[in-house]
This record gives sequence, structure tokens and C-alpha cells, in this order.
Amino acid sequence: MGNNDNFIKQYNNEVYAKTKKYQKMYGFEIGTGEHDTWNNEADAFKHTFMQADLAIKYTLGISKYVGDIHEKDGKKQGQPQSEENMDKWNNAQGRDIAKEIEKEINNFVLLKMYAHSGKLDDLIAKKVMERMRAGKLITHPSDKRKYTGFAANIEDEAYIPDGKIFTAEEIGKLSTEDFQKFEKYIDKQLKKNWYSERKSSQRYAIKWRFNMG
Repeated sequence: MGNNDNFIKQYNNEVYAKTKKYQKMYGFEIGTGEHDTWNNEADAFKHTFMQADLAIKYTLGISKYVGDIHEKDGKKQGQPQSEENMDKWNNAQGRDIAKEIEKEINNFVLLKMYAHSGKLDDLIAKKVMERMRAGKLITHPSDKRKYTGFAANIEDEAYIPDGKIFTAEEIGKLSTEDFQKFEKYIDKQLKKNWYSERKSSQRYAIKWRFNMG
């Protein structure tokens, strides 16, 4: 077993232990036996907490990569799509929590120091529980909400990351309900892009005129 495998195994064990710790504090649902954190609130907590923690300690990209690799491995082992959907939904919620905490602390060095020392664990757990109690996490594979990327996890404009630009592909994949949810934001984005393109064209026309005049 390589160093990366050892690290992942050790980290998974740490997150599992923290899930058990916070379950005693918050009383969320947990199973029994070997699969006590599987397809329940404990499962949702574990995934959301892990992704927030990894994103803060390292980067959002590394966090997502680790989560996606885990789901690919699960698929190879026959994991149902509904369970993958649940995990990816909660993973994205965890990364959103990381963004919130980064904004709140607003100091890169302190953020990393606090994260690697474990000082942010309680804050991350608190934010995970706030989302769980608000119904923003998927706590069972039977949940009908679908993870389709960015929009599936965002319930209102307050959760749209600063500077987020919807691509044409993303807009095309939105359900009618999701499009209506973000229509105001998308319309604002399109108008802004149109204005920028128009200004760019005007600048080009002025430059061309004076260069040719």
C-alpha cells in the first residue's frame, strides 16, 4: 500500500471518529454495526464534513477530486446511482461551507493554521448541522433531488459563489424549476455580458477609427 493509500485510510478513520463524536453532541441519526454511517444522517454528515475540511486544509479542487475518486471507486464496486447522487450532493454542500468559513476568517495563514490544528472542527460541524436541520443535505438515497453539478445544490441566490458565471452548457442542463430559480441571476449575467461585449465593440470601433483617421 502506497503513502497516498495510507494517508487516505488514516484520514477516513479520523473523519469517521469525528462523525461519531459529533453524533453524540448533536444526536443525528446513525446506524449500528459495520455500516453505521451508511445511507443515513451520519453518512450525510461524514461526507459534508470531510469535503469542507479538505477544501479548507488544501483546496476546493483537491477536495472535489478526492470526493469524485471515492465515488468512482464506489461505482466500480456496484454502488447504486442514488447513493452516488446523495454523496455528490453532500460533497458539494461541504465545499460551500468551506467557502463560507474562508470568507468569515478572511486570513489565509490563520485559516490553514486553524484547519490543520483542528480548531475549525466545531465550526464545520455546526455549519453542517445547520444545513442538515434546514433540509439542505440529502440524508437518504430515496431523496428525489438530483445532483447535476452546480445548480442542484443551490437553493437561493445567497449560495451563488461570488463571480459565478453560468455557462451555456450549464443553463441547458437546468430543469425548468432550477431555471426559474436562477432566472433573475442568469438574466442579470446575460445583460452584463451583452453590455461588456457592446462596450468592447465600441472601444474597438473608436480605436480603429483613430488609427485609420
